[in-house]
Amino acid sequence: SGGSSLSSSGGDVSVSSGASTSADSGVVAFSTSSVPLGSSGLLSLSTGSSSSSSGIISLSSGDSTTSSSGSISLSVGDSVSASGSHINLNAGANTGGPGGSVYLKAGAGTSSGSVYFVNPSTDSNFGVISDSTFDFSGLSSMSMVVSGTVQLTSSSTMTLTATNGISLGDSNISGFETGSGTVGAVVSGEATVNKMAGKITSESTNLAASDTDNITLYNSRVIASSLVMVNPSGASNCQPVVYLAAPTLGQVDIGVKNIAGTPCNQAYSLSFLVIN
Repeated sequence: SGGSSLSSSGGDVSVSSGASTSADSGVVAFSTSSVPLGSSGLLSLSTGSSSSSSGIISLSSGDSTTSSSGSISLSVGDSVSASGSHINLNAGANTGGPGGSVYLKAGAGTSSGSVYFVNPSTDSNFGVISDSTFDFSGLSSMSMVVSGTVQLTSSSTMTLTATNGISLGDSNISGFETGSGTVGAVVSGEATVNKMAGKITSESTNLAASDTDNITLYNSRVIASSLVMVNPSGASNCQPVVYLAAPTLGQVDIGVKNIAGTPCNQAYSLSFLVIN
């Protein structure tokens, strides 16, 4: 043990193995003895408590200039007749503020390292997390269950792919991208709504019986292969039907006919849905 001090830092304790100029340096081994009965002894490594900051524990291997640096291995012994024991990584608690965090940081290099999840039976990787990958394709199934909200966000495109289809589990779906517009608000016969779904109000307020209306809906979500569904969603004293919804890149040409025997006495509305 190092010496105590009343007015300065306590004494240090240093343990090191012997050096070598032509071979490996010596080994430093700490262990408790094996016993035939009972439990083997506890090996404890800790710093003392303090009214200020307590001491840091640093566990690291040395650098290497010509080969790989040394690995660090934390492993639990095997069990024969009981469950295998755990490795617990616990950050510090705080009664007056935020608790501590646990960071897993892969090494930097020409490409960043990854965090791998390994099957204990086969030693093969079934999952990997890196700065560009979240891949658990090695699993036959995966479940994520929470009691609150799950939010998945992408700054570009999010793709869901399944060989046998995607099931929504008979759940309600909400939050569709929607918008609205009025035909003729800027240019006669045209409206612009850059949304996957929405409602447009006609420019005509008195579509005659058996008369037709031609509308161009400009929509940046539409491509030539889009499936565009357009249905009347509001009319008064008449019966407008959609007989044409032809998508091309960036627009849909819509044809409407009043099949009632009476003219519309106000503007009608159409609802649309774009599926790509």
